[in-house]
Amino acid sequence: MEGQVIANAFQNAYWGFPIALYFWLVGASAGSFVISTLGWVFGVKKYKPLALFASNTAIVALLIVPVLLIIDAGKPYRFFHLFIFAHWSAPMVWGSFLIMTYPIAMGFYSFFVHKENQLWARRLGILAIVLALSTHWYTGVVMQLNPARLPNHTSVAPLLFLTGAYVSGIGLLILCLWLRNFLVTVTARVSPELMADMARLMLYGIVFDLFLLGNEFLQMTYGTGEERTILYEVLLGVFRWPYLYIEVVWGLLLPLIILVIPRIRRSLNGVLVAAFMTATGVYGMRIWWVMAAQYYQGHF
Repeated sequence: MEGQVIANAFQNAYWGFPIALYFWLVGASAGSFVISTLGWVFGVKKYKPLALFASNTAIVALLIVPVLLIIDAGKPYRFFHLFIFAHWSAPMVWGSFLIMTYPIAMGFYSFFVHKENQLWARRLGILAIVLALSTHWYTGVVMQLNPARLPNHTSVAPLLFLTGAYVSGIGLLILCLWLRNFLVTVTARVSPELMADMARLMLYGIVFDLFLLGNEFLQMTYGTGEERTILYEVLLGVFRWPYLYIEVVWGLLLPLIILVIPRIRRSLNGVLVAAFMTATGVYGMRIWWVMAAQYYQGHF
């Protein structure tokens, strides 16, 4: 009840798996787009050939997002209220405009990449990167700024979301590129060595993600009674599977082990397994991210 009073939200409108999927798709889009810009924006030439496919993958993932949000609104026309009656102090208003402009910028970027226009591809790529970071920063902020939503009410929420986005997006892109190799000519295929290099970039994100989760674990362990309850009774209790087994063990620790063993990380099978585990493991994070706070409010 205290949480409802603080948030001024007495209606029973719960978020479920569609919103968790929304969070996952937004994140995967960002991670994929980061790889796309390495060649045309940051000058890493070996990534130029896969830039167009990576950017288009990011666009497709993001285009599904508005559908999920509009359906969740219950009355779809209410979606336009965020534009017509915009109150600029509301993070969801920021997000509404970002979700609309981000794919447009990516579309123009893809066009200039297709035309091999280095100047405008770089300019639009920089703009799209700013919009991408802003879109995923806002998504974390929406959860962070709600004082009634433990464990999301923390300043590291946007960092946790961005890091999960980075690793899941790279993992998804590796899998998509592997499937694409079966449909294109030999000369157009992405080499296993380049996929392994992408997995190395994913590894850096995995390590940082574990660092952030470790800090949050310490914060809740040595924190207030509410924090200890959300950790031991909710995250390690009811939500043990998505939090501990799917995200931490399946999505982070096991891929970490695979990618730090040189013999395995240089093999295509090892890279694909790690990519699949990381991409799907982050969805476990999105589940508890969305639902654990609601469960805590309703039961404690």
